[in-house]
Amino acid sequence: MKKCVILDDDQAAVSVVGHLLSQLSNLTVVATYNNVEEALDYLNSNSDIDILFLDVHLPQMSGFALLDVLKTAPKVIVTSSDKNLALTAYNFDLVVDYLVKPLQKDRFIEAINQC
Repeated sequence: MKKCVILDDDQAAVSVVGHLLSQLSNLTVVATYNNVEEALDYLNSNSDIDILFLDVHLPQMSGFALLDVLKTAPKVIVTSSDKNLALTAYNFDLVVDYLVKPLQKDRFIEAINQC
């Protein structure tokens, strides 16, 4: 069972990712956050997280800034409405895929299969 964390400041987006994950039997959501600092504290103190679903545009700091200070190494699937930042995302070794909102189930599953 892979453990997942969702970080997005849009509650509707958190719900969509959570719903898609609930349809897959080998994944479980262990935490959801809309606050970067809380998510960073959790992630840095829980090294057993397998996948982080991360929005790029967050109010406290960008998702990319979070990746710069993250001490643990989960696989990261970026979920963003901004399709222009995909190349920047792939500069981070942790990023395995970049999904543009609204999320499509087949692309979502394809991204997870890369983790």
